[in-house]
Amino acid sequence: MRVGSRPSMASVAKLGLLALLCTLAWIQLPTALAQRFANKDQTSLYNRIQSSSQGFVDVDAKEFASIVGLPRDFAVSALLTTTNGGIKCPPCVAFQPEFEKVAQQWNRDKAVKSKHVFVKVEFSRAQQVFAQFQLQHAPVLYTFPAPSNTNAVPDHVSFDFNERGFAAKDVADHINSLMNTKFKFKQPVNTKLVTASITGVITLVGAIFFLAPYVPVLFKSSKPIWMLLCLGSMILFTSGHMWNSIRGAPYVAMGQGGKPEYFAAGFQSQYGVETQIVAAIYALLAFSFIALTVLVPAQRDPTRQRAGVYVWSAIFLATFSLLFYIFRTKNPSYPFRLFF
Repeated sequence: MRVGSRPSMASVAKLGLLALLCTLAWIQLPTALAQRFANKDQTSLYNRIQSSSQGFVDVDAKEFASIVGLPRDFAVSALLTTTNGGIKCPPCVAFQPEFEKVAQQWNRDKAVKSKHVFVKVEFSRAQQVFAQFQLQHAPVLYTFPAPSNTNAVPDHVSFDFNERGFAAKDVADHINSLMNTKFKFKQPVNTKLVTASITGVITLVGAIFFLAPYVPVLFKSSKPIWMLLCLGSMILFTSGHMWNSIRGAPYVAMGQGGKPEYFAAGFQSQYGVETQIVAAIYALLAFSFIALTVLVPAQRDPTRQRAGVYVWSAIFLATFSLLFYIFRTKNPSYPFRLFF
């Protein structure tokens, strides 16, 4: 270009394009740096989980956002719970050991270890996460699948505790179905139960060996004790204790609004606390019947005898009505009722 001549349109266009590119690069620089640091934090947290002996790590709100943030090539299961602090959550405490079992075994399986990680989000450390998902109850188990070619931003999937229960195997099956993996969960040996069983057997054998000569005398002179033992056993098993032991039913569940749910819907499921409540009702019914047939007739005072009949009859009928009411709560189509 000669001195004093006007710049050509091509030169102006080149300068303008260069200025535009510089401006866009300057605008995108903070975002690129933030993305780089975010990926670095995610990688660091991912490596921590992979090397954890527990199979998971406790995270705060910032770490949670980092580990579930995109892009990533692995899935994340996050347990939102509250097992410490001032909030009491029996279901959270009950599910925590099951969550730990799944996470530990998953982290030891090299075939699936790199495809999925577990994190735990405590309410006391990450209230923002609970607010983000508008949660009013716990525990909640969310799985965030890895992006794919057909779904770049997949939605998280919630584990339904009310439908599936609290068992570790159910959680493992849930994750397998989401990720199409073949992870096999094996229930670990309960060393405490084995030790207690061996100790109990040794104690029982020793007691039988040393007390065998006195057993006939014990049967003859301890009739009330054996009656109570028999009644207690019948009440324990008719209330559903064996069903809970075999099926691994949760002790309690969280209903709508985060309120504890003591009775499971339908006659094909129940909770541990429900068994205890029904057992207490059966025990009161049995004792009131015994009182009416044994204790009340033994009263010599006619006034006390009449009062005993009224009181124990009222207790018996009211308790029986409560039992009917519980059955109708589990299944509204239950046809029987008494007082309420």
